[in-house]
Amino acid sequence: MTVSSSRLSFVTTRERPDLAVVTGRWRWNAFFSESGLSFEDLMERERAATADHALLPQVYVLLDAGEPIGMVALCDDDLDDRPDLNPWLAGLYVTPEHRAKGHARRLVAKIESVAAASGIERLSLYSASAVGLYRSLGWTTVETFARDDALFHVMRKCL
Repeated sequence: MTVSSSRLSFVTTRERPDLAVVTGRWRWNAFFSESGLSFEDLMERERAATADHALLPQVYVLLDAGEPIGMVALCDDDLDDRPDLNPWLAGLYVTPEHRAKGHARRLVAKIESVAAASGIERLSLYSASAVGLYRSLGWTTVETFARDDALFHVMRKCL
């Protein structure tokens, strides 16, 4: 099934703070449920991204006909003790029923565009499962590390 791009739009959780509950739940289930971070602490972070005071963090939500189907964030400090890699593309997520339709690529392109327009010259990310996707979008691995029986790639892209 092809999704018409006229049905697709982006909003930030600053513009729609009600979506922080949705993005928080997605982020919790996809990335943090087994991390030791409490859901309440995660939601505190998610709500912080709705504050309209600084460039970072920003959470972008992809809507299909008004319904949230994916998200991605632009943030600092996504990897503990590595501020040298700031800023980050983080939290890329597309709901299972909307995967394999190009939405992850749309979300990555959105964050790259926002970052470039803000004067950011390079972004970092880390991933164990989506390395192929990011490589296909021009990202390169700059280092790897093992954690929780997985090999993570720290990747970078100059904008």
